[in-house]
Parts: sequence; structure tokens; C-alpha cells
Amino acid sequence: MAYNIRSAIQQKPLLILFCVWLAVQLSLLLSLGIVTNNEALKYNGEAHNLLLYGQYSEPKYIFYSAYIFLHILFIKLGFETVGVYLTQLLVNLLAMYLLYKTAINLVKKKETAFLTVVLLLICYSWQYWTVFLYTESFFCSLIIIITYLLCGQHKKTSAQKTLASVIFILIIFARPTGMFIIPVLCFMLLHYLFEKKQFAKAMLSGLLMAAVFIIILNYAMQGGSSFDFMKPLIENNVLCYIPEQTTSAQTVFHTSGNPLQDVWVYIAQNPAQFLKPAGLKFLSYWGMTRPYYSSFHNTWLMCFFYPLYFFAAVGIWKLGREQKYFVMFAAGMFIIFSLSVMVTCDDWNNRFNMPIIPLLMLPAAVGIYTMYKKLRGNKTL
Repeated sequence: MAYNIRSAIQQKPLLILFCVWLAVQLSLLLSLGIVTNNEALKYNGEAHNLLLYGQYSEPKYIFYSAYIFLHILFIKLGFETVGVYLTQLLVNLLAMYLLYKTAINLVKKKETAFLTVVLLLICYSWQYWTVFLYTESFFCSLIIIITYLLCGQHKKTSAQKTLASVIFILIIFARPTGMFIIPVLCFMLLHYLFEKKQFAKAMLSGLLMAAVFIIILNYAMQGGSSFDFMKPLIENNVLCYIPEQTTSAQTVFHTSGNPLQDVWVYIAQNPAQFLKPAGLKFLSYWGMTRPYYSSFHNTWLMCFFYPLYFFAAVGIWKLGREQKYFVMFAAGMFIIFSLSVMVTCDDWNNRFNMPIIPLLMLPAAVGIYTMYKKLRGNKTL
């Protein structure tokens, strides 16, 4: 039985994965339909607003431009809802294929690559968003695509570098959190240039990318409404928009008009009051359970994700010897997204976790395969 399964994986891994992907997506579509309410209304509304008036209703929507222009394209073609859904569905499929290719190129084992994609396919919390006309599915698929372009190829052609640049821009303008990829890539670039002993170029590149990141971040923080980053800090909220989750008395703080400066000053002036909720946000982000979820839901989250954290730690240790740039990229994304939540607030239904989950699955699959081989008495990856 085990031999037959392994043989099938060796011979037709992509066909099996496609069948699993199709089953997952059909089940989601049949059970939930295409979800066009709640947050989806914002992107539809902004697309129509842009067509009618040539501008966004709020500055923050520039950081959703890639997704809003996708809506505009299919409004013009006459099938907005179906067109946007099919696009993010196909981008999801492409992402699954490129995740497989990334794993193959990094670890050279079909079983590990197969397991990587299977883990993401059965991750309901991640695949769930494919039927929602929100930005999550499109954005997270782009993260996988750029991971392949940055880390999943041995040789990079000029065309591939150009494509990586395009995907990088799309990520920044698909969701505001896309800007967090800038410091991660900056660190990787600095490491590469320092290895080559190109110190002047490293310093210049680092300063330039840091300046771009600060300018974009400061502009985003002036976007208004949900981009009020001082609100969760002052109210000590762990989860965004849920005041009952406050951890201590609110602080009176006079803002200066510069959001980035205000956040820095608040943390510097109130380190003790900042650190406790920041720790709770970190635990919320990685713990994933919620008091308003059902017992079954919380149990499923713990049983699925917590062992993966352990296996991912094993896998990162294993990959770090030969695939340091992937490990740097994954670890950088883990750190920057965790810090962003600690400084602001965590999402009420774990959407902020979605970008890093694919980067967790690959080392987790490596860890699982490594532990399996050790149990079988074979210590080779």
C-alpha cells in the first residue's frame, strides 16, 4: 500500500495534486459560493468610483490598486464577479504549481515537494479565501510566486528578474501589508552584497530601500479610517476592532500629526504598557485560537498548526545549511509580519497569518520527511 502511494507520487505528482486542488476548490465553491459581501463591497465600490470620478474615496486604497484594477478590467469586460473569481482561482493554481517547483528545486525530493503542496491544499484557513472577492487569495498567491522567482530557481534570466520586479510591485499594491516585503528583500540584498564585498553598493542600496520603505509606510499610515495605527496602541487592543479585548487602561496621548513618529514616541514613552499587549498579540498571531471560535474550530487549529511549527523549525534548521536565501526570506517574513501585528493589532479571524503560511509549509514538509527518515533509520534527506 505504502509502496503504491509512493510510486503514484513519484510518477504523477502534479496530476494527483491537481485533483486534490480541484476537489478543494469545488467543495469551497459549492458550500460557500462566490462571496461578494462585506469587505468585497469596498473593492467593487472603489473600482466604480475610480471609473466615475478618476480617484479613490480615501488615499489608503492606492495600496489595493492591483486588486481594484482587476475589478475594473472585468467591469469593462462585463463579468466582474466571475472574472475576478476565476482570475484569483487560476493565480491560486499557478501558485500551487510554483510552490511545488520551489520545493523540488530546493530539496530535490518529489515526496517533500508533494507534501508541501498537500499541506497547503488541506489548510482550510488558507484555501478558504479563494471564493472571497477580498484581496487575501490574490495577495498570498503572489507571495508564493515571488518566492519561486527569488528562491526557487538556480539560474535567473533577465526575463525572470523583470517578472520578479513586476510581481514585487503588484505585491506592494495588492495589500498594504505588501510593503513589508521591502525590508526583507533589503536584508537579503545587503547580505548578498556584503558576501561579494561590495560594501559601497550595499550601503547605498540599503539606504535607498530604507528610505523608500519609510516614505511608503508613512504615507500609508496617513490613509485614515482603518489605517489609524495609534488607536490599537492607545486602547491596548489585542484584536482589531474588538474593544473588549483591551488589556489595561487606555492611555491619553497627544499625536503630532506624523503617524510614524507618533508610534515611535508612544512606544518609547510607554515601554511597559506596550510590551504586555505586544506579547499577547504575538501569542494571538501564532496561537490562532479565538474565544469566540467553537471548541472544534480551536482544536482543529491547534492540532493542525502547532505540530507544523515544530516540524518547520526542524526543516528550517535542515534547509539553513544549503538554502540560506530561502530561510532568510521565510524567517524575514515571519519576523516582519509578527512585528507588524505586535505594533498594531491582530486580525479577528486570522487573515494576517495567511501570507506566511505557505512559507511555513515548505520547511514543515522538510521537517516531517526528515523525522520520518530518522524513524526509518535513514538519516538522508
